[in-house]
Amino acid sequence: MTPKQKELLDFIKLYGTEQGGISPSYDEMKDFMGLASKSGIHRIVAALEERGLIRRLENRARSIVIIGEAA
Repeated sequence: MTPKQKELLDFIKLYGTEQGGISPSYDEMKDFMGLASKSGIHRIVAALEERGLIRRLENRARSIVIIGEAA
């Protein structure tokens, strides 16, 4: 896992804990990571999903679920 992936995964976990299980929006993740566009977040989220650390529910906003050892 890259440092950026770990940083985002940790943010998603913390956000979910603080917000009662709701995952952050792509805009919130973009702002947290200091990126200019959401496409960078999409790449990191896709990589985390490929590694089996998260799952995204299709056609649903704020639907990132932490799975596996990452939980």
